[in-house]
Amino acid sequence: RRVAGLVRARLDALTPHREALRRAAAARGLPGNLMGSGRNLWRTVDRIWAAVGMGGDAKEGFSYYSRRVTLAGVLVATFLYWLEDQSEGCADSWAFLDRRIEDVMRLGRARSTVQGWTDRLRRPFAPAGR
Repeated sequence: RRVAGLVRARLDALTPHREALRRAAAARGLPGNLMGSGRNLWRTVDRIWAAVGMGGDAKEGFSYYSRRVTLAGVLVATFLYWLEDQSEGCADSWAFLDRRIEDVMRLGRARSTVQGWTDRLRRPFAPAGR
């Protein structure tokens, strides 16, 4: 919820500049601008994680990078949806964002379930004394 709230607050703040952002997004997608766009996106998702209290996670390992990459995908998808949203108060965009967050949460739950299965499967094969 906190991540979704920050993504929404970011887009709410940008609402008066939507048309300029539409043109900027097209320019930022050009090959010569992709590195800078990627750095800016990474900085944004890193700041969002820091703001929700997850910025202090170890700056290495799967969790640190997977959280940011996943949030980057959600942020980009929501931004592109929001650019074209004509609904009252961007209600369709916020519903889209909520669905993406739920998708990520569902993926995390599935990963935990699979991890539990693999842990149980490995136990019979673990050396004695462990």
